[in-house]
Amino acid sequence: MQPATPEAKDQIPEPATPPRPLVYSGTMPTSTPNLEGQGFVTPPRNRKIAKRKVSTFNIILMLFGAATVIVLYISNIIAVDRLMMEINSLQQQHSRILSEQELLKAEVNRLSSLERINRKATEELGLVNPKEPPIWMNVDREKIREIEEALQQKHQP
Repeated sequence: MQPATPEAKDQIPEPATPPRPLVYSGTMPTSTPNLEGQGFVTPPRNRKIAKRKVSTFNIILMLFGAATVIVLYISNIIAVDRLMMEINSLQQQHSRILSEQELLKAEVNRLSSLERINRKATEELGLVNPKEPPIWMNVDREKIREIEEALQQKHQP
């Protein structure tokens, strides 16, 4: 065999390998200027990522969602306002009822005063206060029982 000469190396064709698709560019530097001159080849770069445009359907869907949220928010505000108006009217009605109740209590106290009752009794009914204190009577229990027995015998045939 003959030793390989540098000229012979250049004549041997290298097998062609198809380029691989790049998925990740890795962490290697993209260009090495000092190695390129020595016969090293820089790896091919990935092509730039094309940004997808937002579709019309997605825009309409987002607008519909925003409109729905706005309508729900406004209906919530309207419902809260209605409830606040109802609470306000109920509070006014409650305070009115309390004032009427106080007026009725004052009228009951005025009508049930002892002076008024005494005046009505003397003027309209002709009643007078007694001049003598009441007399206490003592009743014998045995006499009551005798009277009750007599009444029972009288009612029996």
